[in-house]
Amino acid sequence: MDTKSMASRQDSLRTFEAQAVPYARFGRVLKFNRTLFLIQLLVLTAFFEAVVLHLLDKYFEALTGITRSMFKEGHILEHSVGFLKIKYFAIFGRLPTAFESFTYLVLSGVFLASLLSRFNRLPRNLTAWLIYVDMIYLVSSLYFVLFGERFPYTVAEFGKLYFLQQMGVFLLIPVLLGMTLSVYTFGFVNFMLNFLTIALTLFYAFIFGAVRYLAFLSILQNWSYIHMPAMFFVAGPLLDTVYVVSFYSLCSYLTVKLLHRKESYYQWGY
Repeated sequence: MDTKSMASRQDSLRTFEAQAVPYARFGRVLKFNRTLFLIQLLVLTAFFEAVVLHLLDKYFEALTGITRSMFKEGHILEHSVGFLKIKYFAIFGRLPTAFESFTYLVLSGVFLASLLSRFNRLPRNLTAWLIYVDMIYLVSSLYFVLFGERFPYTVAEFGKLYFLQQMGVFLLIPVLLGMTLSVYTFGFVNFMLNFLTIALTLFYAFIFGAVRYLAFLSILQNWSYIHMPAMFFVAGPLLDTVYVVSFYSLCSYLTVKLLHRKESYYQWGY
């Protein structure tokens, strides 16, 4: 590089430095109060955990009563978890026939091939989701074609595992939302918004969990066990995660709307 080019480059750099802003204002940072965070976390978590533990027995007993009135044939089983006793109604499910298993296998294979072909015009995110669901049915149908009589689960075991899963979901929601929402420590209105969010999430979880369980039992009895893997991997904890995140997002959105004009609650980040 010659002397003239070097001088021109240095002049350009000096011009850029003179015009450049000496700081970067990247956004607004919420002011965080550690003491209020811990107090709010302990209050919200302790209160809702106590509510859940108090209602669990009554919830499962009521759900068992509804199940018994809907399906008639079956028997009540009991499973102990610590000081809690879970009662659930076991009905009789149905194994798929060889023809049903083979039909599902063929349909799953054809559908997968169509999703992977260049003629597929669906959006990529929808295609990825459908491939995920289809692969579950492909593996499930292949298992029942090869080892149908050796399927290790019954509706009774499914019911016990489902109730244990729901117990874990109910107990996890106050902890998870309590930790994530307690960072918003901006007065009583904000605390009540967090409180209401956790309460609505739990209410939705109780109702959704019951409706989903009854739908699962109906499918297992009237259709077959071939749908059981999809019940867990598609309509199980994955859907629980979706609605928990949805309620959290709604609460965060409302919090921002309430506080974005009050500069005492945030500071600009530089």
